[in-house]
Amino acid sequence: MPFSPEAGLQAVRHMQTRASCRSFDDRPVPDELLQEILSAGLHAASGGNLQPWSVIIERDRDRARRLSELCGGQKFIAEAPVNLLFLLDWHRYQVYAAQKDAPFTAYKSYMHFLIGVEDVLCAAQSMETACHLVGLGSCYVGSCNHCGEALAELYRLPQLTYPVVLLSVGWPKTQPATAPKLDPSVLIFEGQYPDLTDDQIFAAYEEKLRGRTLSLPDKEPFRGEMLEKLRRSLATTYDSGKVEQILHAADEQGFINETQRRFGLHYHARDMYENGGRILKMMDKQGLRPFDALDKHEGEDCNEN
Repeated sequence: MPFSPEAGLQAVRHMQTRASCRSFDDRPVPDELLQEILSAGLHAASGGNLQPWSVIIERDRDRARRLSELCGGQKFIAEAPVNLLFLLDWHRYQVYAAQKDAPFTAYKSYMHFLIGVEDVLCAAQSMETACHLVGLGSCYVGSCNHCGEALAELYRLPQLTYPVVLLSVGWPKTQPATAPKLDPSVLIFEGQYPDLTDDQIFAAYEEKLRGRTLSLPDKEPFRGEMLEKLRRSLATTYDSGKVEQILHAADEQGFINETQRRFGLHYHARDMYENGGRILKMMDKQGLRPFDALDKHEGEDCNEN
C-alpha cells in the first residue's frame, strides 16, 4: 500500500491518544502481527547503525509469572500474552570485532553505554508505537534492571548483555485513558531554554496533577509505616527539622501529595539512589563496566593486565 502524507498525519494524531495499558484480555497476539511490530523496531534509529540490543520474546506463562514476581509483583506482566525484554547487548559485537581484528572497548566505555541505551530505547519505542497503531495495548516496566542478575540466570544471558526495559503487550480489556501531561510551554522550547519562573513551573505541575493525593491509612501500624518510609526519603533532601515539619503536616491533613508519593514512596528517593550501586555491581558481573575509565589514571593505557 503506497504511503500518503494524509495517512501519516492520521497515524500521528492517533499516537497522541497513546496510554499505558495494564489490563489485557486472553486473546493471543498473532505471530504475523508480532513479527511486523518487531520489524518496526529493527528499523529504528541506531548510533552508527551498530544495533547493540537484543529482544527476548516471552510467551511462556510460568516464566511470565516469574518475570512478574521479579519486577515488583506487577500482575499485568503475568497476564500479558507477550512480554518483550530489551537487552543492552555488546556480546555480539565483541565476537565480531575479534574476528575482524578490530579494537573493542564498548563494554567499558560510558559513551558506548549511553549510545547503547539510547539505541535500546529507540527500538523499544518504535515497537511500542507500532503496538498502539495496530490496536494493541502495552506498558513499559523499568524495574527489570533492578533484577538483572536473576534475569541473566533465567534467560541464560551471555556476558556483555543486561536488561534495560520490559514491554508487556496484549489486547486491552478496556481502552485506557490518556494520562494528563505537562503543558508544552514548559517542555518544548524554540531556540533556547527559557527563564521559567518558579510560579510557572509550579502552575504547570499543579495543572497536570490536579490536586492528586494519597490518603494515609487510618489504622496503625500502617499509618506509621507509611510515614516512616516517607521520612527515610525526605532525609535525603531536607534537614531533620524540615522533615518533621513535613511529616507533621501530612499527619494532620491525613494525606500526602502526588509528588511526595512519587519520590517518597513509589520511586523511593533513598532506595533509588542506593540501588544504582547495586545495579552497577550486577552489570559488572555481566562484564559491562561503563564507568571503568573512572578507575584509570589520565593518559594510562586502558588495556587490561
